[in-house]
Amino acid sequence: MPKMEQAQVIDVPHRVGELVSIGGPNAITEDHLDRTDRNLIANFGGQYREWVTNDLADLTRLLGVIAHGMASDADEVEEPRALLHEMRAMGGTFNFDLVTAIGDQMYRLITNCEHIDADRLSALRVHLASLKLVIAKDLTGDGGRRGREMMGGLQRVYEKIA
Repeated sequence: MPKMEQAQVIDVPHRVGELVSIGGPNAITEDHLDRTDRNLIANFGGQYREWVTNDLADLTRLLGVIAHGMASDADEVEEPRALLHEMRAMGGTFNFDLVTAIGDQMYRLITNCEHIDADRLSALRVHLASLKLVIAKDLTGDGGRRGREMMGGLQRVYEKIA
């Protein structure tokens, strides 16, 4: 059996730790993180509408491909699933909670199925139309009474299909 050499411990410098301290002028605080979040949202809020509008156009195209039977079963759900995953994650960040909620229902409608049938496609289209309305009417937060009514109707559609 070969003779084992003794291991040598190498102390690697922690460069990030040198830049950040606990307390003092260089410390990262909750206030600093909150301020950074607010600045990020303020700087990218206008761009979010552009991003989500492009995503909705892509989603419209993808549902059209599915409707016309031009996608294989495996491919037909993967691309819209990935797009919806991103949309639902970003909605709440920019105070579009309805985008997150509606996108989540759409995501769940296509996540646990191998093929999108006509009923499921109709449900997805109703949800997509609702997403477009949320952006067009700038329904931020929960959308108020209008948003709550919309979500109630979408929930009933979702429950029939899921």
